[in-house]
Amino acid sequence: MPKKVLVFCLSGLGDAILASPALAALAAAPERFRLTLVTMLPWVAEYLRDQELATDVRLIPFIGMSKREVFSQAARLRRERFDISIIPYAMNRLGYNVLNFVACGQQRIGFRYQRQRRMNLPGLNHIVLDEDPSLHAVEENLRWAGLVLGVDWRMLPQDLLYRVPPEGLETAERFLCEHSLRDAALLVGLHAGCNSLKNQQSRLWPAARFAELLNRLAAEQPGTRFLIFQGPRDVEINNAVLAGLGAGRERVVIADRLPMRVVAGLMRRCHIFLSNDSGLMHTAAACRVPCVSIYGATNPVWDGPWKTEVVVVSRHLPCSPCFYYSSRPLDCPAKLDYACVRELPVEDVEKAARQLLELVKM
Repeated sequence: MPKKVLVFCLSGLGDAILASPALAALAAAPERFRLTLVTMLPWVAEYLRDQELATDVRLIPFIGMSKREVFSQAARLRRERFDISIIPYAMNRLGYNVLNFVACGQQRIGFRYQRQRRMNLPGLNHIVLDEDPSLHAVEENLRWAGLVLGVDWRMLPQDLLYRVPPEGLETAERFLCEHSLRDAALLVGLHAGCNSLKNQQSRLWPAARFAELLNRLAAEQPGTRFLIFQGPRDVEINNAVLAGLGAGRERVVIADRLPMRVVAGLMRRCHIFLSNDSGLMHTAAACRVPCVSIYGATNPVWDGPWKTEVVVVSRHLPCSPCFYYSSRPLDCPAKLDYACVRELPVEDVEKAARQLLELVKM
């Protein structure tokens, strides 16, 4: 009888993608494990279902629930008698450990982080892995997969998963045709936003600098087209980017609030992808698209684009990176108003884009 394994994929899309090699390792042994994946975000649920890692992917909208409702949901999970439950990396919150404690009485696995090592009660889990600051998030997650499987995690496959169903690819192709992008000499994808939870929007590169970058690339490469990806939280910053484009606006197409399977299908047709550290950056990396990734407060050693051509652009200030996984909102401890990204020169990102374009042409 396969063991019943409950995995909480409660943070954003990027974290789910970075956990995909670990999930795939367990899914590859259906005779040993039967996975139940729980998320609270619709787009993460869509991603997990499309990867076919588990037949049981549940969307439970914990955000907005009262503590009583959350406890009730956890108690329902406990009645299913899971053998193992896992809080993947990086989910450093007291609520996640409490949820894991209530949901499973058998074997619980979680992490102890560099920040809030005690106050988030990692000891509520039976097996606690200490965060290793030298490892990437993919490797941190493979640690628990290796533990469950009883193998050296370093021997497990490390490729990110992004399976796109045929209907997603077909819809993406129609979109490209309808917007005359299919035969673009150079198609550049862009995501100017990021997750706004915990004040993450403070680490965005300014919209005016994105606009200047697109204007420069358009001038250098006459056949260039730009595909800007837009979710509900990206409208304001994308409007600001468009306002700075002038005549170059005609080269831009907005991919507005499309299903993730279509977004991934479109990304696979991009020659390069420009972005802040975001879930869509990890989508591009999983689709093997060369990435120009802008970093300031966050740490590319922990969550940089994985196993794709990438140029990370940063000012390398003495105070960077300053963000650690915790339940606290992003802050600028140096009191420089996030100068690490706010003052990052356009020239630096342009140079990185040129470098990747040379690789694409080879």
